[in-house]
Order: sequence, then C-alpha cells, then structure tokens
Amino acid sequence: MNRILFFILCVLILSRATDVAAQRIAVPDYVNCDRNQLTSWQGEVTRLIRTDNSIKVWIATDYGTKESLILTMPSWKELLGQFRLQGKVFHTDDWEKIMNSQSGLRSGVRAIIWLCQDKAHFPVINWQL
Repeated sequence: MNRILFFILCVLILSRATDVAAQRIAVPDYVNCDRNQLTSWQGEVTRLIRTDNSIKVWIATDYGTKESLILTMPSWKELLGQFRLQGKVFHTDDWEKIMNSQSGLRSGVRAIIWLCQDKAHFPVINWQL
C-alpha cells in the first residue's frame, strides 16, 4: 500500500512540474530586447480600441492578472510594424482575422505582448487566433 501511495505522489509531483515548464515561452527572434529587461503578457484579449496611430489593448492573462497597454507610434505603418500574427509579419488585411466590422473584437482572440524595460524598444504584440 505504501508503494502505491508513493507512486501516486511521484506522478502528481512530476505532472505539476510538466505543467509549469509548458507555460514558459521562448523569446522570438523579432523581439530585440535584452532578455534580462523583457517581460510578456500572454492571454485573452478582452477589449481593443484602434484610433489614428494608437491602439489600446486589454488582456486577461493566463496568470490571472488584467493588464492594459496603449501603444502609439508616429504613423499607422510604424504601428503595424510592432504587430505579428501568430509570429509572422502582420499585414493590413489581417485585421479582419482579429476584428469584425459589426461586433468589434472577435471572440477568442489571444495575444502575447512583449514589453521591454528599455524604452528604446517598443512593445510587440503577437496576435494569436
């Protein structure tokens, strides 16, 4: 009986260790911030507002926090340069995959937002469908 309990305990401990490791994500090549100054938010986008050359994003992270970001660039083209769609370059026509003209933000849109403490590096938003 003790061996069975020991085995179950070992399986539970190992399964928890696997869950923690699975949550870590590698920093992609398009993020050019020193890894020691970098953080990310990963989760479901709950709200999104596009205005001129700015975007406001609210995200419910996978870690149970609620975060928001306002990203403004000198031009809309430069703002689009800070976006990726599933790791690939973001194109203007990719908006229809994220937003619906009638209801706004599509359901289930997720994002990984990469933030650098060094303000010379702007945040990067990698949209996930």
